[in-house]
Amino acid sequence: ITLQDLAAIGHVTETRDEGREKNVTPTPPLIVPTPPIVHTMVNLTSGTALCDTACQIRQTREQKLKEAKKQVEETEGHEAPDKVKSRVKSGVKCDRTCRKKQLIKQGVIRPRGYASRVQVENMSLPDSWTVTRELMDRLSLRSQHVKKTCRKYGLDKLSPTNQPNAWEFLINKQHGLAWCNVFKAASSTWIYNFNLLAGYTETELMQAKEAPINLARKRYPRPSVRELQDIFNTTHPPLTFMIARHPLERLVSAYRNKILSGNRYYSRLHRTVLKTYPELGPGIQTNVIGSIGGVGAGPWGGVVKARTNPRTTVPSFPQFVQYLVDRHRQGVKLDEHWTPINTFCTPCLVPFDVYAKVETLEEDGNYIIFTAGINDVIKPKRINRSRDQPTDEVADKFLCQLTKTQMEGLLQLYKYDIELFQYDVDKYVECTRNNT
Repeated sequence: ITLQDLAAIGHVTETRDEGREKNVTPTPPLIVPTPPIVHTMVNLTSGTALCDTACQIRQTREQKLKEAKKQVEETEGHEAPDKVKSRVKSGVKCDRTCRKKQLIKQGVIRPRGYASRVQVENMSLPDSWTVTRELMDRLSLRSQHVKKTCRKYGLDKLSPTNQPNAWEFLINKQHGLAWCNVFKAASSTWIYNFNLLAGYTETELMQAKEAPINLARKRYPRPSVRELQDIFNTTHPPLTFMIARHPLERLVSAYRNKILSGNRYYSRLHRTVLKTYPELGPGIQTNVIGSIGGVGAGPWGGVVKARTNPRTTVPSFPQFVQYLVDRHRQGVKLDEHWTPINTFCTPCLVPFDVYAKVETLEEDGNYIIFTAGINDVIKPKRINRSRDQPTDEVADKFLCQLTKTQMEGLLQLYKYDIELFQYDVDKYVECTRNNT
C-alpha cells in the first residue's frame, strides 16, 4: 500500500471522528470483501478497482459462456443438453432458434409440435397401381348393402329428425375430393392428407402447435347442407368417400385416447361419470394430459403430458359405457368421438362413392388416391395417436369387462353402424354373456 493510500485512509478516519463530535450520523465504512486469491492480483498504484462479488460472478459467467461456446463448436450441433445451448446467446452466428432448427433437421431432438404428440409411420405409394376386379366387387357390394339397409329401416327418407349432416365434410374442389371425417377412423391420417392438398408443407404440419383439424378448417370451411347438395349436383361431382371402423373398437380407441389418457379437455366429463356411477368402482388413476392448440383447439386438439405430470382419477371403461348407454336412452347428443357413424355422416342421405374401412384401408386408400389423381401430391403417412398397443389387439380386454346388459346397450347404440357396414360382434357378445 502506498503513502497516498495511507493518507486517504487517514482522511476517512478524521472525517468520521469529526462527524461523531458534531453528532452527525457518520457514513458507514466501505467494507470490501476479500476476494479469492485468483482475483487479488490487482495493481492499486495503477488505479485499478478491486473485483467485488458482482465482478466475480460476472467473470465466472463469462468463463462458463466461453466454455459452452467452445463445446457447441466442437460437437457441431450434436450436443443434447438444452441448458448449455440456452446459455450460448451472444457471440454466436447461429442463435437459439437457428440451432434448434439445425438439431431438428439432424434428428438430434424432436420438434415440440404435432410430431412429438403422435406416432408417425412413413408410407410409400406404388409407382403405378391397377384396380383389381376383387376390389371393385368389394366396393360395389358395400355400396349396395348400405343402400339396402337404409331402405330396410327407412333411413333414406328425409324427416325433421333425419337430415343430412354436412358439418364434418372437407371438400377439395381443386382435386375433386369430398370426405366425411369420422373421428377415430383413420381421421388423423386423412386430415394430414387433406392438409397437404390444401397447400401446407410437411414441415409445417409436423411442427405445428395448432391442432390439425383447426389448420384444415382454415382452408376447408364447413359447408351447409345446401352447399353440399349443390356440389353433388354439378356436372363433375367430386369423388365422395368416408371411412368406417368396427363401432365397438372405435369406442375403445376413443376411450383410450380421450378418457384413459387423462385428457384435461374431458375433465368435467370425468367428474360427472365418477359422481354418477360410484357403485361401478372408484375409477382409475392416470396422468393428466393437457390439450394443445390454445383457446379453441377443441376436443380434437393434440395432447402432451402436463409439465407437472399430476395424477388424476378417470372413469373405468364400464363406468364410461354405462354413461353413454344412459345418455343414448335419454336422447342426448353424444360427443363426435363416439357418436354413431350413421348419425355423424348420414350415409343413407349422402351419395358416397366409396365406403372405405379401416380394416382394408391400405387398398381402399390407394383406390381413392389413384382414382383422384393425387398420388403425386401427397406423401402419405400412417398417424396413430396411441403409443401403446394397437386398439384391435386390446379391444377384447376392455369390452369383455362389461356386463351383459351394458353390451346389449352398446349394440342398441351402434345398431345401424354394425348392420350398415357389416361388422361382426359375436365374440364380444359371447365374452360378456355370463357377466352380471
